[in-house]
Amino acid sequence: MCDDYLGFIPFEKDIISSNSIRNLAIQRFLLSPWSTDIEVIQHTKTLIWQLLSGLLFPSTSGRASLYFLELLHDNVENLTRWSWGSAVLAFLYHNLCEAAKADTSSIGGCLILLQLWAWERLPMVRPQRVLPLHAIFDLPYGAR
Repeated sequence: MCDDYLGFIPFEKDIISSNSIRNLAIQRFLLSPWSTDIEVIQHTKTLIWQLLSGLLFPSTSGRASLYFLELLHDNVENLTRWSWGSAVLAFLYHNLCEAAKADTSSIGGCLILLQLWAWERLPMVRPQRVLPLHAIFDLPYGAR
């Protein structure tokens, strides 16, 4: 699977978890000016896999999901046709429902989205502004 999707085969001793594969993929891909097109595509897929499994859809275990590697197998351009915002929000809602159970001690999902929502809706948890209100108009929404 790693050879097809990421362009390398890890040694058997390195296959402890999906996180160890993710770390190996990061170490392996240092692009140079002489990198081939295939290496650039594999590097791009590795970065997208990390973004999906580590930031947008993190699990409660903290492991990188190998499911997203299958999505990247065919064509990265197909990813632009999907509603990623809806999927991230649905995944967060699901994880919030799971975290509300009495026997659960961890939470998954895009918690930075939850944090930004809390800053917008709950003034008592919002950080104090450093810049004046008129100076933050052009900043990204999360930085306001």
